[in-house]
Amino acid sequence: MTDVYRIRAAQTWAQARADYLSGLSAEAVCRRHDLGLSAFRRRARKYGWRRSDQVEPPPGKIDLGLYSDLDMDDLARTARLRFAEAVESGRATDARRWRRLADDLAREARDFDADFFKGMSREAIDACRVTIRREIAEEDEALLGPPPED
Repeated sequence: MTDVYRIRAAQTWAQARADYLSGLSAEAVCRRHDLGLSAFRRRARKYGWRRSDQVEPPPGKIDLGLYSDLDMDDLARTARLRFAEAVESGRATDARRWRRLADDLAREARDFDADFFKGMSREAIDACRVTIRREIAEEDEALLGPPPED
């Protein structure tokens, strides 16, 4: 069975290049952007997309601030998605590791919530969560603009 020939916009290739040079594997980049692996490798070779040419930050100078807006629920969700990806591609060992990490993160999130909402009624907890979601949505809209309409 053969795949349909796919033509991708320059934007897609630019994002694929950025993802690859930031550390994703070629296979993961191709899955993410719906690219053919051989086409990706050919383009990477042609344009010299080599990780070894990237400037590495000096030791101890890594800015982890870009992760400041991630909470345990986001991390657990990401780990579950990685688990599903590993299962789908037949990588059982990776799947098991991702599953364990997802379970650990979900447990930590539950423990945090239990401590944070201690002594509150179920209705108060639900109201607080609605407020938090609304504030996050307002922040996102202020930063990114209104969401696209379906």
